[in-house]
Amino acid sequence: MKPDATTDPSGVQHTKAYLVAFEVELAKAKDSAALKAAMEARFPNLGMGVALDIGSKVAKGEMKWG
Repeated sequence: MKPDATTDPSGVQHTKAYLVAFEVELAKAKDSAALKAAMEARFPNLGMGVALDIGSKVAKGEMKWG
């Protein structure tokens, strides 16, 4: 969350939209790089580069988590 982000219900809607988009793009992406690129295109300047990189690799089975 960015320091100036609002803490009203719009944050919940944004998070939901992000998670739904992640699932849609996950099904279409051939690998983690494609998934990350698709999410960055949908949500530019989100500032989640490292989290998205790791999450994409884990979701596509390219990296173990835990």
